[in-house]
Amino acid sequence: MKTVTNVINSITLAVALSTLTLVAKVQADSSFSVNSTYADTHGNNGTHYEESRSLSSNEDTHDDLTLSALHETQSTVDVSNNAVSEDTHTNEEKKTSDDTHANSAHANSESSANYPKKISQVPYSALGVLPTSEADEQFSYGDDLLQTIYTWHGRLSANEMYADKALIFIHGGCWLNAYGYEHAKGMYHALAELGMGVYVTEYRRVGDEGGGWPGSLDDVTQAISTALKRIENEGRYTNIYIAGHSAGGHLALLAAQRLSSSSLNLSRANIKRIIGLAAITDIQSYAMGHNSCQSATAKFMNGTPEDVPTAYQRATPRPTHGSLPITLLQGDADSIVPARHAVLSGTNQKIIKNGGHFDWLHPESTSFDALLEVISEHDE
Repeated sequence: MKTVTNVINSITLAVALSTLTLVAKVQADSSFSVNSTYADTHGNNGTHYEESRSLSSNEDTHDDLTLSALHETQSTVDVSNNAVSEDTHTNEEKKTSDDTHANSAHANSESSANYPKKISQVPYSALGVLPTSEADEQFSYGDDLLQTIYTWHGRLSANEMYADKALIFIHGGCWLNAYGYEHAKGMYHALAELGMGVYVTEYRRVGDEGGGWPGSLDDVTQAISTALKRIENEGRYTNIYIAGHSAGGHLALLAAQRLSSSSLNLSRANIKRIIGLAAITDIQSYAMGHNSCQSATAKFMNGTPEDVPTAYQRATPRPTHGSLPITLLQGDADSIVPARHAVLSGTNQKIIKNGGHFDWLHPESTSFDALLEVISEHDE
């Protein structure tokens, strides 16, 4: 009988220990809340809307070492006290905020909307688990296999707001060939589900023969021109937007500037707006930075600003030299492209409070809603 009692006591102790372990794991995996504020700058007075969305701490905002080899993470999760510790630099955020307000006279502000609860500080790894679909078609704009445009056509939707719109999109990735168009497939799919056509440009980058400066820009310029002609011939979409993310935003701005001074009639093409999503606008200062993407700038430019100053001047977007309206969208907590890049004379700007670098590519983010708002505001 004593032996039976000992066995029962052992089993009871094991169950108790298992229960304690399970409770500890649940506490460590419990959710945390990420607060975000959408700020639409207008002079020195911003209109703010508070939003928050609970994220599982399993959605670690530390990037696994795929893109983080070149892109810095947005924030880290401290599961010991169930809090979010910002990996962005407080002093830099304050400086960029001050810069934005100090230079707001150079940018025309746009109206804001009270968005539903959304997420911010999206990690790169979260993009890989979004719903996606393969391109409906693809076509070439050059002889190289990379000189290809992938198209997602708008799906039939009860909401007709985006049915006549198309977005020509230039992906980012520090101008390097390690990162192609595929990483933003969730964004393309989401836009197509809304009814919008999406023309995604692949192009030669650093590491590809013919890529880098100015070859990458040559490709993007030719791709946009080819996409515009195809859209016009098909007659499927009547309101066109050109957007680029990060390094792709830099190339999109430069390509639009080139096309504005070319024989291509951009007004006839019905381009409504150029949109920079965390676009790199001051490449000279960017090359002087020390994060992994900034460090790739010299590879793209074939030298430092001291080595090839004329090239850097030509690689700097100058909106006043173009004929198309430009809106720069930027998160103020972006640790890869500082928010001061959104302050550029001749442009409009929207600043997302607590917005991260990859938020623009995630359809459940506040930043993605800001992109949709810009598109819907300028479709007439």
